[in-house]
Amino acid sequence: MKTKRTLTILFISLFALSVFAAKKSVSFNVMISDSKGKSTVEKRMKSQTGVMSVKANPQMGTVAIEYDDTKTDVNALVGAFKSAGFYASPVGESCANKPGGCLNNKPTTTNTMR
Repeated sequence: MKTKRTLTILFISLFALSVFAAKKSVSFNVMISDSKGKSTVEKRMKSQTGVMSVKANPQMGTVAIEYDDTKTDVNALVGAFKSAGFYASPVGESCANKPGGCLNNKPTTTNTMR
């Protein structure tokens, strides 16, 4: 009886945690120019813990990612891009105050990678 109650409490706790896990979306500016880069980025990012979906768009220079925020975050995703050999920053993030600035060295909040 005690084991059954313990298992029930455990099940309810796990269910409650999954309810509070939020699916989030973020788009990144990423320097990809062809289908090879697109498939490389999609494959590498899909293998990251917590990533649910990845859609790269070489024409726009963006990658949209849906992820579980209890398993990963934007900083970890930026690090994953970097380890895969790609420079990435969230769309709309100002790079003017970052070390090294923007790729074109102009303060901006728009996609400078097109």
